[in-house]
Amino acid sequence: MSTTNAPLKVKPIREQGRLIESIYRTVGKPDAWHGLLRELVAVTNSRSARLLVMNREANRVTFSIKLNIDDNYHRQYVEHYVNACPWRPELRMMPPGRLYSTYLHFSCPQPNFYRTEFFNDWARPQNIHHGVCGTVYRDADTSVQMLIQRTRGQGYYTEAETAFLNNLVPHIQQSFLIAGQLANPRAQGEATAIAAGSEPLPFLLLDRSLRVTYSSPGVEKFVADCPWLGMRNSRLLITDELQNRRLQRLLCQSLTAADTRTFLTSGGTLAVPRPGAPDLQLLVRSVHPDVPVLIGPSAGYVAVYFYDPEARVEIDHERLRELYPLSEAETRVAVAMVDTPDSAEVAKSCAISLHTVRSHIKAIFCKTGTHSRADLMKRLLTSPARRR
Repeated sequence: MSTTNAPLKVKPIREQGRLIESIYRTVGKPDAWHGLLRELVAVTNSRSARLLVMNREANRVTFSIKLNIDDNYHRQYVEHYVNACPWRPELRMMPPGRLYSTYLHFSCPQPNFYRTEFFNDWARPQNIHHGVCGTVYRDADTSVQMLIQRTRGQGYYTEAETAFLNNLVPHIQQSFLIAGQLANPRAQGEATAIAAGSEPLPFLLLDRSLRVTYSSPGVEKFVADCPWLGMRNSRLLITDELQNRRLQRLLCQSLTAADTRTFLTSGGTLAVPRPGAPDLQLLVRSVHPDVPVLIGPSAGYVAVYFYDPEARVEIDHERLRELYPLSEAETRVAVAMVDTPDSAEVAKSCAISLHTVRSHIKAIFCKTGTHSRADLMKRLLTSPARRR
């Protein structure tokens, strides 16, 4: 079975410069990878291309970007054919940092390739006969592989064409490194903003190692005034061993929820005793900024809020009524609920019956668009009606 080959129809210096610009465009915009694959396919007179983000061993695909590959066939590749490809075992042994021509650099001859399950069940239906592939980036956790394919009529990739592509690989590696360096501070900034906007309380922001990366004003006083709280190696801890184990378990659960974005166990509350004062409440919440990254660890964070029951929260009655169409009586009940969640205490504070309180609460829920006391408290405490 003969194989034809078409020469690389590009002006290498001009095209290489344009492709390098496109590579570095992906640093701040991972979506630009799709455009880069399109350029590579056009420049090399190819059929399709893929970028596979894989585990370190390169036997499982965790994320991919593809061009001109049918969704169904790509799903089959990810689920099965990625490890059925006859070049895969040999590719794992080849040095990373370059691409290899499947026709020239692998021990599987083309006639043998045509007899494989991979070709007959996956490649041939798509008219894929030739390719260049290789590991373009690798770190302690991840391997990133690039694959570019041709039809039979487009021919195999020559040494010159493979060399042309390999001149781009160092720039691809550098783009991944730069993207990772830029993503971390951006993710931390967005996580801080999210945490600050979620609860109107002093808070600590913890990173993936559960070390403090940001401390809002007021936190230092809580830690200094509470003998059961402490900091060691930038980590928050409780001096009581049992309580500290509970805190660390809660922090780890919240970080896992942030990493996976499931948020099924997105946090909780832990009480810390204080001599002669009500318990200090630690509210633990998952935070996941939406910073797109192609490789690297998830941008998961944990926020720990400090709530002092003795710190009275003041709500501006008039501003609250401007924000929501509450009556004067409903406004008094809403403000009283900030001080105590107990309906009987609210009734006593407002000098009305318990039945009236419950009736007002239903009206307050309706007018503020909330469905529970927790929702209402968050709405009130984060609204412009709260005096800061």
